[in-house]
Amino acid sequence: MGEWSEFFEDFPEYAPGPPSAEELEQEAKRKLKTEIRKMNSDAFALIEKTQEKEKKQYLEKVENCPQCGEKQLNVYKLKPDHVLCECQSCLTYGSGSDLSIAIQEIICANGDELNWKNSSLFKVLQNKN
Repeated sequence: MGEWSEFFEDFPEYAPGPPSAEELEQEAKRKLKTEIRKMNSDAFALIEKTQEKEKKQYLEKVENCPQCGEKQLNVYKLKPDHVLCECQSCLTYGSGSDLSIAIQEIICANGDELNWKNSSLFKVLQNKN
């Protein structure tokens, strides 16, 4: 026996047929989902980068986080009467009319698994201006 093509000529019942419409549709859906995931990932990364850039103008100081103890607590002064704190290490956050209230909110949230990357108050407060 020689080439595969000769085998399939001799035994056409074993020759692979063209993919069915269902197989083609499943493959197209899989490729589309993969492309959408990549586009979403790129879009979310761009949004996060833009938010970080915008946030920097409001950054007042960096302090020790009351949750994890790391000096990673970014303190933002968003308005004269509003402070937002976000820990870059443990990702907890808190806000209030002054720094002590924002920090107290972080302390009280112990174990609540607050994550500012998922639900930052920065977006909400910026939209209220």
